[in-house]
Amino acid sequence: MNLLRIAILGVFLLVSSVTTGWADTVVLASGAGYKKMVTALTSAYTQKTGHTVDLIFGNMARVTTLAKQKDKVGLVLGDSSFLERAHLPMQSAQELGRGKLVLAFSKSVKASTVADLDNPHVSRIALPDAKKAIYGKAAREFLQSSGRLPSIQPKLLEVSTVPQVFSYIATNEVDMGFLNLTHALNVADKLGGYVLVDDSLYSPISIVVGVLANASQKKEQQDFLQFLNTPEAQAIVRKHGL
Repeated sequence: MNLLRIAILGVFLLVSSVTTGWADTVVLASGAGYKKMVTALTSAYTQKTGHTVDLIFGNMARVTTLAKQKDKVGLVLGDSSFLERAHLPMQSAQELGRGKLVLAFSKSVKASTVADLDNPHVSRIALPDAKKAIYGKAAREFLQSSGRLPSIQPKLLEVSTVPQVFSYIATNEVDMGFLNLTHALNVADKLGGYVLVDDSLYSPISIVVGVLANASQKKEQQDFLQFLNTPEAQAIVRKHGL
């Protein structure tokens, strides 16, 4: 009888511990470009609270597809305009910071300012696809607002994503290209340098954490959002370029 009671108690404790583990976990899906920042945030959150965050990274098309699957994802991180266009079941959104556009230079070119865009020796300038990437749209707006379009168009090489722009810069296939500050900080040692672009010349880029309609993770969603408002979390966000 004692052995039976011990066995039943053991099963009860096991189930309780698993249930508690699930209750303390929220699933967050994020664009891959913010992986270092998100990992740093969730590590600090776990260390502070003991709660965990299950992370999913990928391009934003994959992220939004997963976010639409009922009860799979609790939070989603990305550009607010993209998330809104994706028609996700978001109940609310909390701004994490503002994305910043930079002009980055390859190590093969002697350039260090935005004015070098006009240098006749600069022949190729990469930027992300304006229709698919928010920083590509920002780059186009900046070039238009600064009076460089359409004259600079023959120099422009439009590629799909920010990581592809970086790849072209790192391999010296272009002289310079447009990235976001978060990505530039991650790969700074492989660049010839970078400078911030005047943010008054492109539309604001709001990076948010969206709260999805997921009743099973409701408390965990709010716990993580509260952590994001702490000075500790905000310091991590600023360190990573938002």
